[in-house]
Amino acid sequence: MKRSLPAGRDPLFSGFFTTFRMTSFMQKTILHLDMNSYFATCEQQANPYLRGKSVGIVKAKGRGAIIAASVEAKKFGVKTGCTVWEAKALCPQIILVPSDMDKYFSLTKKLMTLVQKYSPTIEIFSIDELFMDITDVQSLYAGGALEIALRLKQDVHIELGEWMRASIGISFTKLLAKLASEMQKPNGLTFLTPEDYLQRTEYLAVEEVCGIGFARTRDLHSRGAFTLGQARLLELPTEIADLVWLRINESLKTIAELDPAKSVSRTYTTFKVLSAKDEVLSLVRNLIEEATAKLREMNMVGRTFCLSLDNFWARKTINSPTDDPLIIYDLLVKEYEKNPVIRIRKAGIWITNLMLSNQCTVFNRREDLLKATDRVNQKFGLFTVYPASLLGNVLIRPEVTGFLGDKWYHFSSGKNILRS
Repeated sequence: MKRSLPAGRDPLFSGFFTTFRMTSFMQKTILHLDMNSYFATCEQQANPYLRGKSVGIVKAKGRGAIIAASVEAKKFGVKTGCTVWEAKALCPQIILVPSDMDKYFSLTKKLMTLVQKYSPTIEIFSIDELFMDITDVQSLYAGGALEIALRLKQDVHIELGEWMRASIGISFTKLLAKLASEMQKPNGLTFLTPEDYLQRTEYLAVEEVCGIGFARTRDLHSRGAFTLGQARLLELPTEIADLVWLRINESLKTIAELDPAKSVSRTYTTFKVLSAKDEVLSLVRNLIEEATAKLREMNMVGRTFCLSLDNFWARKTINSPTDDPLIIYDLLVKEYEKNPVIRIRKAGIWITNLMLSNQCTVFNRREDLLKATDRVNQKFGLFTVYPASLLGNVLIRPEVTGFLGDKWYHFSSGKNILRS
């Protein structure tokens, strides 16, 4: 028995989507969901005082760039990448809030849990975006794709919070579904059909298409093409023409299809120049502790370890893989001592040549200590227990990136949200 359309919904929309489904019988139906002004809206959801006000998210207190802006701030021209000075010039009343990636990711996990009841085929695109293949499930709903979209919007409102909103695009490819979701913001719902997608995208800016980045946009602008319609009049290389004509048709990459992690890394830019050797080494140890904790959580070990400090670079490969932070730290410090640079602001740790951990080390007491530390930190938070060498320092804690470049770690390595 089909589910009925929610009360109050216009049946004309339902009829249109039934038509859309029939005329696209040989096509997929792909839905793209994009949370609106996600970081800023999460803060507004958590703090009612911020609702309806211009909010700019900064990496941390004292940082100089806006990494996200609320819907209200965007109306004044504040964009991601603006300096704080530029944002205040455009919007003097803007409220700056330090980012809280754990808060944002906790809502992402709720989102990933609620969408799986609509389709088994889901691709997590970033911390605030996902694709769903609803080709085979839309017939379960009387309103078809439209009803699924409206139910998703309602779920976001109920489960994530009354201030949270999402824009949804529906079409027959991923590229078009994503483009459709960008056409009405905030809180929009847009569909592009096989019959009308070229006409309806004719006046869109070329940079709106996913895949046309800064360099390609600059090239198209230099040829006088600022809209897709103008670009379609040009003779272009195949890879650009396919984007301009919206011919890209990639399959969704589900959780089960994610590739295992090939490396674990952590980079950090300091607030001030580190001019003392002990400050530099403390930061290195901090980043190694975080990276190896992540490695052990994935039940993996590595053989190659890299250290980057501004223009300094060191790499060390060993025969016996390890996940022990002390071993890795000692190896990299020996490389550092060959050229002990100071006055640095950027540091990075990379662990590569990964493999599953299936070895029994002879240092059983050390292994037991690490396991006990991990259990405490997993329960109460990383760096609840940490090396005494880091005492007195401001600890650098883990961050979830907006693009979720480490999806395999977050969703497939024993902590899969969609299976929990």
